[in-house]
Amino acid sequence: MNGFPTTASSVGEWLDALNMTRYREHFEKASIVDVAQLPEVTEEQLKTAGVTLFGHRKRLLQASKELQLPPPAPAAGSSAAVDMDVTMEDAGDEKSGAASSQERKPFNSTSSIYVQSTITKPDIDEIIFCVAVVIHDRIVQGEQSGPEERSRFSFFSEENTPMYADPAPHDEGAKKKKREVPNEETIFHTLRSVYECARFPSECLIVSLVYMERLIAVSEVPILVTSWRPILLAALILAQKVWDDRSLHNIDFSIFCPMFTLKEINHLEKKFLELIDYDVSVNSSLYASYYFQLRTLCQRENREFTLKPMEPSVAAALEARGIAYTGQFKTASKKPWQSANDIDINKANLPPKPLI
Repeated sequence: MNGFPTTASSVGEWLDALNMTRYREHFEKASIVDVAQLPEVTEEQLKTAGVTLFGHRKRLLQASKELQLPPPAPAAGSSAAVDMDVTMEDAGDEKSGAASSQERKPFNSTSSIYVQSTITKPDIDEIIFCVAVVIHDRIVQGEQSGPEERSRFSFFSEENTPMYADPAPHDEGAKKKKREVPNEETIFHTLRSVYECARFPSECLIVSLVYMERLIAVSEVPILVTSWRPILLAALILAQKVWDDRSLHNIDFSIFCPMFTLKEINHLEKKFLELIDYDVSVNSSLYASYYFQLRTLCQRENREFTLKPMEPSVAAALEARGIAYTGQFKTASKKPWQSANDIDINKANLPPKPLI
C-alpha cells in the first residue's frame, strides 16, 4: 500500500514525492543524480549517503523498485513505439491541448484522472478511479476539521509509523512542513498496488468505501492526510474478510504493506471495528446506492463502468454474511482480542461466500 511514484524526471522530484526532500544533498554527494540509477541503489549506498534511519532506507528502497523507467529511445528511422499501460492526463490542461471533460460534481472533486489500462481485470481501474475520487474528497473535508477532532484518533496516524513519519527539520525550533492532500493519482496508485498484491474481488472496493463512510458517520472520524492509508487498509481488510471465507490474513497484508507490522494491523482492525460499533453488515439497498453513485461518477467522466450490479442472490448472501460477522465481532469484543481471521467459520455459522 505504498502509493510510490512510478515516474520521475529527476532524483530531486522523486525525493520530494516521497517526502524525503531532506536527502537531496545526500544523494548528490553520493553521486546518485540520475533517475536511471535509482532502481539499482543498495542499502549500503543509502547508509553511505547518510540515510541513517532504517525506516527511511526501507521506504526509499521499496520506492526505487516501483519506478518504471522508459525504454531506450529507438534508433533513427525505427518505427518502434512506446506502449504505456497507464496514462494520466490533467483534464484542466486545455491550454496545452490535453483532453478535457465535463465538470465533475457528485463528489466535489478538484481534478480528473484518465486511465487506459491493460491489467488483468479490465473493470478494476474504473472502480479504483471512482473510489479514489471519493477518498480524495473525504480527505479534503477531513482536513477542514478542528484541532480537537484531528487529535482524537491518533492511533490511525502515520506519524506513529517510522516509514511514513516525516523527518524532523534540520534546525531546532523550525516549523514542521505540513503534508499536502494527496492527489487522486496518488490514491489511485495506492489502491491499485494493494489490489495487485491481494487480488480481492472488485466488489470489496465498494464495500470498503461503505465502511470508511460508516466510520465518519458513526464516530465522526476525519479522514486526514496522515490517516487515510491506515484507515483504508483496515477497511479493505475487513471488506475482503466479510466477502470471502478464504480471505487473506492480516499477516499477509503485513508482508506487502511492510510499513505496518502485524501488531499494528491487528490494532488498526480492532480500533476500526470499535468505532463502527462492529457493524460490518451491508444490505442490498446500501450497496446498490454506492454502486450507482460510483457508476454515475464514472459516466460523467465519459468512462465505461463495466462492473455489473449484484444479482439479488449475491447481495442477499453478502448481507447475511455481514450480519453474521457483526454478531461474531460483538461477541469477540468481550474476550481478549482476536483478528477476524481467528473466528472459526464453521462455528460462526456464516453463509457461504457470495457467488458472482
